[in-house]
Amino acid sequence: MFRRRTGWDLADATERHAAAPDRFRVPGDEVLAALRVGDRVKVIVVPRQGLEERVWLTVVRVGELELEGRLESEPVEVRGLHAGDPVVLERRHVVTVTRPLG
Repeated sequence: MFRRRTGWDLADATERHAAAPDRFRVPGDEVLAALRVGDRVKVIVVPRQGLEERVWLTVVRVGELELEGRLESEPVEVRGLHAGDPVVLERRHVVTVTRPLG
């Protein structure tokens, strides 16, 4: 099926938390500061057209200001973004963090 490419941005999770702290939770500063390669993070992709979507990334690079993740699965709503694609993000975009066992 042909799907037209759609531009997208990442939602600022810290802004959403500030607007509704009881309903929208985010990891604490300590958790975000300790992010490392191999961690999984959930972010919200907001397409310029269509519905936003929460997706999982595996962190592949950690910088002082930016992180790079690899998209783990094929998005349903966001066109032009595919499993395995690199996504550059900031800690303010992270909704959830999980660590690999071991």
